[in-house]
Amino acid sequence: MASWNLAQLGTEAGDFDRELSLAAKGVGDQDELTLRYDVLWSRYDYLLNGSESRATRDHQDNELRLKALFSQLRALEEPVLAGVGSGPEDIVPVMEAWNRQKAGIQQLVIDNFVGDEASRLVTAVEESRNRLANLRVLTLVALVAVFSYLAFAIAFVRRQSRVDPVTGLPNSQYLHGVRRVSPEKAIITCEIRGFQLVLSDFGTEGGDDLLRVFARKLRKQLGADDELIQASQSGFVMFMSVSLTEDIETIAKRLVGATTFDWRIKDSVLHVSAVMGVDPQCQGNSPDWSIRYQRAHRALTQARLEGHNYCINQEDLRRRIEEDRLVHTGLIRFFNNEPGTLHLSLVYQPIVSSENINLVTGAEVLLRCRDERVGFVPPNRVVDLCERYGLGVELGRWLFRQIARETQSLYQNLGFSGNLSINLNPSMLDDHLVQDVQSLLIDAGIPANALCMEITEDNAALEFQRINQLIGSLHSMGVTFALDDFGTGHSSLEYVRELKVDRLKIDRCFVNGIEESEDKARFLASVIAMADQAYMKSVIEGVENQAQWQLIEGIGGVLIQGYYAHKPMPLNDYLALLLDSGTCYPFVETRYLATTGY
Repeated sequence: MASWNLAQLGTEAGDFDRELSLAAKGVGDQDELTLRYDVLWSRYDYLLNGSESRATRDHQDNELRLKALFSQLRALEEPVLAGVGSGPEDIVPVMEAWNRQKAGIQQLVIDNFVGDEASRLVTAVEESRNRLANLRVLTLVALVAVFSYLAFAIAFVRRQSRVDPVTGLPNSQYLHGVRRVSPEKAIITCEIRGFQLVLSDFGTEGGDDLLRVFARKLRKQLGADDELIQASQSGFVMFMSVSLTEDIETIAKRLVGATTFDWRIKDSVLHVSAVMGVDPQCQGNSPDWSIRYQRAHRALTQARLEGHNYCINQEDLRRRIEEDRLVHTGLIRFFNNEPGTLHLSLVYQPIVSSENINLVTGAEVLLRCRDERVGFVPPNRVVDLCERYGLGVELGRWLFRQIARETQSLYQNLGFSGNLSINLNPSMLDDHLVQDVQSLLIDAGIPANALCMEITEDNAALEFQRINQLIGSLHSMGVTFALDDFGTGHSSLEYVRELKVDRLKIDRCFVNGIEESEDKARFLASVIAMADQAYMKSVIEGVENQAQWQLIEGIGGVLIQGYYAHKPMPLNDYLALLLDSGTCYPFVETRYLATTGY
């Protein structure tokens, strides 16, 4: 049994010996030498402290010999870390000290391989054969001994199967056997980002090297009473005590910092990071540990979805997850025309001319969502959920159908020829967009030249060639495009330069405070001038008061969308606004005369 665990020690000692010999010849690699030292260090730590290796320690005097060898290895740490850079001549004393330790390791492995269990059994059998006349009794004794030995061996193998062979950590089999975790301990799940990419680029050997390094960095962050388990190929679980001087968020940030590093392999350098989910320590009645583990895993999933480094399972997260579940279910029912508690609707925010506040040039169509259990759901949250769960195309097509159903009378009966600005979610920016616009909007009675499709930097996703192909196809039909929320991203100017859009919707961040700052007002004017130079019509969003209006009115030649002119409104209110005697709007006279008979 002792030899079972120590065989791997001998193998890893051989790997370290090889790298040390190369360093002594002046041809070694410092990163590989350090890695092999770390692996051997971890093997000693596992043999001396791991609960699974107790049988190895208890055999004969193994524990004393292992402690002595480990002490000798630690004494080599400083010269080994200096390693190749210190010169081959400095490695010679290290080699001499290591050779003495290597001999001790080899002797330890040999002593454990040549055990006396088998010899005693044979001797006992032979002596019994000579002493006992009843071979039947002797055979029964031998069979019992053999089967007992086999049963013990099977139990030992089963215990070994609960340890990951790469990192030496308890594995998923061990995790399945956990029945309780102290409420005072936090449960933290951790996953290496992009691990499959490491496997595809560097193979299993590279992946194993990264796992060893990553596991060691995590282990250094744990206390004596904490546990680290390798739950999957690239996933780990930690049971951690939380001290009075360090809250759970500080612990999460510390773990994230420790597992964010540059990993060097061969001639490559990869940036490694992790994503974590945390279920904090419990107060009062603690739920079953498996429920807590599920919460930690769900927090990790949420962190991954939101692009965060970690997420803590707290009341606001649980409420948000539950609300997302309800809204997601409601969206599915809504799109399937099933009875439900969620309802989608549209409102229209008029866009006016800066030269005449009463000239309504069109409106932006805005999504509204309300669930009877959740309440008002922000439109961006609806879009995010639809994109996350594959409902983005369904949402877009419902939006087109509803717009056509509500507004076709404006164009067919009223003679209105103003624009309808429609926000496109990422899933709509695909080849089916051209056909959807044609069949769901234009064929339904909305003039193509009245349609303005709005895209943002996020959903354009820098795929300029593909997006411009879609824009070109719709341009040929008479549809225009606007770049929405200009100024909120990091690559805004690049989008202005690369995307073939007709309008630039300037975000409210450029408008806020212009009435109080001449610098801000001048900067807004320069952005408008830039759009003019790029042959784009500017639409200024977020104009909220008279002072802002007057400043933009002085610039002239732009369109304005904001609460000072009009708030978003239902279609009937928008229609009433257009029919108001004080309102003017783009008008197709021939169509109106043909419809009314005047």
